[in-house]
Amino acid sequence: MRITNKMITAKYIRSINTISGDLDKLNTQVASGRAFSKASENTSAAVKAFQIRRDLSKAEGYQLNIAHAKSSLTNTESALNHINELIQNAKEKILAAKTGTASADEKIIIATELRSIQDQLLHTLNSNASGVYYLGGTNTDTPPFALDGDGKLTYNGITLSSIIPADKVRLSRDSMYVDIGLGAKTIADPLDPSKTVVDPGSVFQYSIPGIDVVGSGTCTVNGMIVSNNLYDLLGEIADQFESGFDSYETVDELYGRLNTASMEIVYNITKVGSKTSYLDFMTNRYETQTLDLQERQLNVEGADPIKTIIKFKSQEVAYNAALQMGTKIIQPSIFDFMS
Repeated sequence: MRITNKMITAKYIRSINTISGDLDKLNTQVASGRAFSKASENTSAAVKAFQIRRDLSKAEGYQLNIAHAKSSLTNTESALNHINELIQNAKEKILAAKTGTASADEKIIIATELRSIQDQLLHTLNSNASGVYYLGGTNTDTPPFALDGDGKLTYNGITLSSIIPADKVRLSRDSMYVDIGLGAKTIADPLDPSKTVVDPGSVFQYSIPGIDVVGSGTCTVNGMIVSNNLYDLLGEIADQFESGFDSYETVDELYGRLNTASMEIVYNITKVGSKTSYLDFMTNRYETQTLDLQERQLNVEGADPIKTIIKFKSQEVAYNAALQMGTKIIQPSIFDFMS
């Protein structure tokens, strides 16, 4: 078979294109540090790479959720600590007045101070940032704590002194949750089986329902039925000081109720601390997991820099040699002599 110059030229061009393509591929590997840029170049490695990237994305998402939850818990703890300080201050003033030596005017002053603490307490209970109330459950529209027409404390629209059991359960369960990789799933709503809710055990609860902090319902004090929450109890004690009482029996009982109710503050502060510690543990876990995944990703997707550069230089030499050879293979034409 006769081999023509056209055939030689065509074969040479194909060879140059192949060498050029290989050189470009190696150049991309050197620049990107990746062993392949398309899944078709290494299907099995690409499948592993996609799985690793998916796991990395999930780990990153969980870490963002954890950071958000930790920030919220930090603010919640700050609010709870302030509430605890307010109640401790109120208890000190009440104890000082219980010595029996306080005059009528001094009792009025103490009552005024307790009213002021009530106002500060209400403000702190409604602590928020960016429209999120730390002690309001899922309520993000309005301050969760307010006063009804009789001056009694309400939580998300329900007067705490007259709350019914079903509402108490519902409000205590009304919390903010976030997915941190515990296998989030839904279950039938215990209060309404026809509906589904997120399984609390499969997500992380990062909010504290305010009703669990202040208390609810009523209690009997010296024959009187009074509200059994921090705000209203302070008001009841202030009423006693303003009335100029002669016996401290009622004040003693109210103080005991206030002291018992205030224990929930300490309990919830401890609870927040435990939640924060758990999030720290999960953060360390995902940081370790991310480092492991990044190492695996490098092993699967990464190109050995030394070997790749050597291959690139070798291919570059082959490409230049092929170009030089082309001057001998391709015959000169009249156009090479035209100026």
